[in-house]
Amino acid sequence: MTISRSKVRQCALSFLYTYLTNGCQPVDTELFWSIAQEKDRDYLRTALAQAVLHACRDAVDSARLLADRLEQLENRMHGDLTTAVLRDEIERYVAQSVAFDAALKSLQYSLGDKLRDSTAPLAQRTGDALRLAAVVVAMGQELQPRFADFPAYRQQFDSLAAAMKRRARMLQVCAVFENPAELVQNKEYAGLGRHAQDMQQLRPAVEELVREIIARIPQMESRLESLLTNYSVERLDCVDKAILYISLYELEQGLDVPIVVSESTALAHSFSGSKSAPFIHGIIAAAAKK
Repeated sequence: MTISRSKVRQCALSFLYTYLTNGCQPVDTELFWSIAQEKDRDYLRTALAQAVLHACRDAVDSARLLADRLEQLENRMHGDLTTAVLRDEIERYVAQSVAFDAALKSLQYSLGDKLRDSTAPLAQRTGDALRLAAVVVAMGQELQPRFADFPAYRQQFDSLAAAMKRRARMLQVCAVFENPAELVQNKEYAGLGRHAQDMQQLRPAVEELVREIIARIPQMESRLESLLTNYSVERLDCVDKAILYISLYELEQGLDVPIVVSESTALAHSFSGSKSAPFIHGIIAAAAKK
């Protein structure tokens, strides 16, 4: 797993806060993640659309070259009934290729649409472009061996095959966008791949941590009661309580005490306030001593 522990802890804090403020009732996980990952999801959708357009920046030139080679072939094969089946196959390939070009234009329009109120249409158009890219590549790979059956048109077929291969090289780059693990290995788009991996890994990592903590809450409350002076667990702010639960769990797991104390204090500064930070620092330090 490559996702940072800091990201997991912050998201776990948000989840536990929701759980505690909801009276320790089960959290609607789908709603929680829809909200918690909204910014990351919007960023990823936008960045992915930009990456696809960048990878296919030569689409217009490759489409023009393909059209020129097809026109030459059509002129050469005109009236030859023996090539009718093959021409039908080529037409189907061309239809999918044209559909891809249209999907790419639609994606570009959607990306630049200032009135777009969400990234959902952007994600759909990106998906359409990637799907059609895969179809065009697969059809081209199936079609080109058929050219060998018509030696009379070898020169024209060789020219057409070269244009198809050029287009395929561009479209094959799109295949890596479907798999974040492969994308991480791509120098040009490694950052996008890492972000996609983080989004995939965050939810299971957070939910596992939260399950472990919630299962230990009764024991943790008893422990906190013994650490609090002239104060009760019930009076603790929900954010502070969630931070303490995370920190106590980490101490139980054997994490280095200075790291736990430092990170719990940092969480308090970021999400609870400057007054809570010294208080949480003191509680965790005392828990570590015991």
